[in-house]
Amino acid sequence: MSKKRRNRHKAEHQEAQFDFDEAKELTVGEAMRKNEEVEAGVLPGDSILDKYVKQHKDEIEADKFETRQFSKDDLVEKEEVEETQTLDNLLQELREETGVTSPVPEDELSQFDDLELTRVSEAPLVEEFEKEEVPLVGTEEALTRSRVTDSEDGKSKKKWVLYGILAALVVLILGTGYYVYRQVDRSTKEIQTSQSTTNTQSDAEEFNNLYDAFYTDSNKTALKNSQFEKLPQLKALLDKLEGSREHTLAKSKYDSLATQIKAIQDVNAQFEKPAIVDGVLDTNAKAKSDAKFTDIKTGNTELDKVLDKAISLGKSQQTSASSSSSSETSSSSSSQASENTASETSPSSSNTASTETRSTRSEVNMGVSSAGVAVQRSASRVSYNQSAIDDSNNSAWDFADGVLEQILATSRSRGYITGNQYILERVNIVNGNGYYNLYKPDGTYLFTLNCKTGYFVGNGSGHADDLDY
Repeated sequence: MSKKRRNRHKAEHQEAQFDFDEAKELTVGEAMRKNEEVEAGVLPGDSILDKYVKQHKDEIEADKFETRQFSKDDLVEKEEVEETQTLDNLLQELREETGVTSPVPEDELSQFDDLELTRVSEAPLVEEFEKEEVPLVGTEEALTRSRVTDSEDGKSKKKWVLYGILAALVVLILGTGYYVYRQVDRSTKEIQTSQSTTNTQSDAEEFNNLYDAFYTDSNKTALKNSQFEKLPQLKALLDKLEGSREHTLAKSKYDSLATQIKAIQDVNAQFEKPAIVDGVLDTNAKAKSDAKFTDIKTGNTELDKVLDKAISLGKSQQTSASSSSSSETSSSSSSQASENTASETSPSSSNTASTETRSTRSEVNMGVSSAGVAVQRSASRVSYNQSAIDDSNNSAWDFADGVLEQILATSRSRGYITGNQYILERVNIVNGNGYYNLYKPDGTYLFTLNCKTGYFVGNGSGHADDLDY
């Protein structure tokens, strides 16, 4: 800022004073005008423009804040016009006060030379004012534009903030909806799974209960014939378990049960009445004349034993029937031959007694012939001794009274044999006791017996490891 400008600002801050001595020489109008200038803060060194600005400060401020914008040329022109008008007004007031209505003589107007010079000398100040005020107008314009820009930026920011909030709300709504959907879906699946698990457990329990009802005991070794007709119901329960983890075990149980039932039904069909009832063999059952027996295995060890007995029973009955037919034919021929030889000499009494004794010792009721049958001699509990066997007249082979009958009766009651359908072979003599092996008609080894004591033992688990010698 120039030195002149600084001095002017310094003067502005000085308190304006109205000199009383000076006021005495002024007219009333001049005194009033001077008083207004003092109140406005006009100083003696102020130019006319400064005086005007100070006296019209409110109007200028009001005009400025109405955001009126002028170009530099318009502002200068306006200031010049206002200065001219101000000078004219001052001259007019002077004329009115002095009473001069005509143009003032040049000598009187010379007092205004200083004013004119002052006006001319203040031209640089006007330029300085222009330089300083115009930027204010530009600044005001810039501020106006800044306000508009700020307003627009504010609106833009508010718009983007609003968009951001809306986007966040959308994301929140979508996220909440998705979360609720997942929770509902999960709950639905859990409920369905729970219901499915409950239903599956119920079906599995029902299946197992019906499955257990097919057996006569907890070990599931024998089947109830009365339950056979309920096998389709068990199959229906098995189908309900399809796709569950219980299905595999249930199907294994069902398949095994179905196989066992079919085996029993197939064997019973070869007899005139069921030979196997609730896991027990009925030895009184008679095989059909056209029966065909084949070995059957189910995987149930105890049931397989009963099936084997039933098959052996049927086969022995078929063999017995065939033997009986042959015996009848042979007996008829023998009777005819006896009649033809009635006149022949009969043997001596001593020979007859010897024959009867030999018959008692060597021709014990040995059951059916072992000819053509694969007898399981390797399973014998006592080793074979051919020299002892050949000693057929040895008293060691003689059965004690009732021993053989008792052993055969026990075997029949246990289902080992039926009637006289068995094979009895001599094995060895140990400590003066004759030992025999009892076989089924098909050659299956049953046990070894002591013809003197009646003690017998087989190869089944839990039996005695040693014989009685």
